[in-house]
Amino acid sequence: MNNLSWRHRILSAVIVIFVAAVLLLTVITAQAGDERVSTAGSFVTGDIFVAATVMDVPDDDHAGTGRLLQFDADLKFKGELWIAETTHKIGGLAFGPDGTLWGSAPISWQVIEIDTNAKQKPIRSFAQRPFSSVTFAPDGTLLFAEHLIGSKTSISFNTTHFNLLPGDQVIGHGNILRFSAGGEFIEEYETDTHGGVVGIHGVTSTVLTDDGKRIIYISETGNRVMQYDLENRQQLSDLADFGKVEDAPSMLLVMAQMPDGDLVIGTGTSVVFLDQDSGEITHEIRMDRMGWAAVASSIDPGYLLLGNFFDGEFVKLRVDDGKIVARNTINEERSLSGIAQYPGPLASH
Repeated sequence: MNNLSWRHRILSAVIVIFVAAVLLLTVITAQAGDERVSTAGSFVTGDIFVAATVMDVPDDDHAGTGRLLQFDADLKFKGELWIAETTHKIGGLAFGPDGTLWGSAPISWQVIEIDTNAKQKPIRSFAQRPFSSVTFAPDGTLLFAEHLIGSKTSISFNTTHFNLLPGDQVIGHGNILRFSAGGEFIEEYETDTHGGVVGIHGVTSTVLTDDGKRIIYISETGNRVMQYDLENRQQLSDLADFGKVEDAPSMLLVMAQMPDGDLVIGTGTSVVFLDQDSGEITHEIRMDRMGWAAVASSIDPGYLLLGNFFDGEFVKLRVDDGKIVARNTINEERSLSGIAQYPGPLASH
């Protein structure tokens, strides 16, 4: 009996050890599954990238894990790219002349760069300022738009906190700053801004035109299309004031440029096409719901890419009749803050 009892004890101990080992392996496997592995591949002409930050910080509605999603030209999923070091929402996607994909996290004062092999370059802040987009000048310099303005460190309907600039009492000046390609500061342009509905939005979307001499811009949730003469360093009269145009949209959210030079502006419920010289509305496409706050021209003539901030859907749309020809989703709400299509190595130079 004693020998049998000891055998039972030994068998019980073995079973306990085995179960513990299985549980430990399960935990380790689960943790490994939580490790985010980038699957995005080298850029192929027509690839579409969407800013799709994972909103995983419950007490901050602008904070989350940085992520870009890669799709082919037909909006079919290809891979994801996890962004290191960023703490807040990424947006402002744009391809540079060398094919580098640029983006920004304005609340955390970070600029991201992704090479054509889908590898993240070291984070650069350029300045401790809330940049939201970059425009590429013909001389190789970089023009950054300062997203925020004023002294409000919070607003009533958001849970995020805006940091004051070092040694200053503002969250941003709402200006445009020029840097060399290597990151050296060159010049700051003091631009007029609208402020948006809560007074915190500075220069949020920009389009460079006239061979780099004039920059057109908006303030998110404002109603003016403003412009600045970079060559003579002076503010120009507004290109358009939608508050003075009958039946015009009351709010502007994001702006890009079509291949023919016209501006395309997302208003939340529609996209408006604007002549870059006269400021006249040439066309408007009304959407089926609110939230269309990301816009980019397609490399396919006559098409447009749109993203919905609220529900995460993005679409390819035919400009002539507004027909949606392809659609997909990032499966993340209140995250989609940028979309861009890779034009290919020849078009990038």
